[in-house]
Amino acid sequence: MLKILIIFLVLVGGFFLGPIFEGHQGSAVFEVAKYRISMSFNSFVILQLLGLLVLYLVYEICKKIFNSKTALGEWLRLKSPKKSVKRVEQAQFYLLQGDYQQAAKLFMKSAKGAKSSTLSYLLAAQAQIDADQLIAANQSLVEAAKCCQPKELFAFQLVQIRLQLKNHEYSAAKITIEKLLNEKPRNVEILRLADQLYYETEDYQSVIDLLPIMYKTKAYPDSQLDQFRQAAYIGRIKQLSTNSDPLALIKWWKQQPKVIVNNLANQKAMANYLNQLGQTAEAEKLTKSIIRLEQKERT
Repeated sequence: MLKILIIFLVLVGGFFLGPIFEGHQGSAVFEVAKYRISMSFNSFVILQLLGLLVLYLVYEICKKIFNSKTALGEWLRLKSPKKSVKRVEQAQFYLLQGDYQQAAKLFMKSAKGAKSSTLSYLLAAQAQIDADQLIAANQSLVEAAKCCQPKELFAFQLVQIRLQLKNHEYSAAKITIEKLLNEKPRNVEILRLADQLYYETEDYQSVIDLLPIMYKTKAYPDSQLDQFRQAAYIGRIKQLSTNSDPLALIKWWKQQPKVIVNNLANQKAMANYLNQLGQTAEAEKLTKSIIRLEQKERT
């Protein structure tokens, strides 16, 4: 766009300066309904530029009116909130049918006439995320940001985080998630997104720290949380086993709650990695505990 503007200015400058350097300005003559109008070429160009400026101002004013939420704006663009509501309803049916692309199109169409344009853009962005149309989802979020009100910011941030996680933009997602965790520590959706982020970045200690509040808020069924906890602890044990200090793993293990220490799968993982680290004495203790637990399970 900038290059086109520069070329345009160079051409206009040529029209002005060329005749001046040649010693004459030239003239422009118009005949309209037997009327003859003549003027210097410079005057013609100036009038043309002024005309373009007036057209641009008229365009901006019309755009403001047509995009306004007033009755006049709605009447001029022949779009009403009722039509937008119908489109949102149709889009929701497409969502249920799994047609995210068509749903996103209808949400986008409903945005201009809707009472809440932000909602329509966010719904479109979420549908596009679900359909893996990530570039389109980003464009929808840009549109949502233009009209987002303070009370709508939280919903906007959640959709933005989902897009960032899809794009593997973990640093940006982490900043927003940790800010929201401080503001709304018991919000279930934030906890789920935080859990997803920490798993995908293999930050297992953060997952472990998050689990107590996830159990309290019922972020997932307990059986599913038990699986998450098991995976997080196994992952953390493996991470600590790669530490140059083998005692770091033993120290961390002894700080864990009894329910974790007495877990058979955790004990087997610990014994395996302790043997690899050459901590045979500690591994032997765990092996004996494993045998006792297995015998107890059989009876």
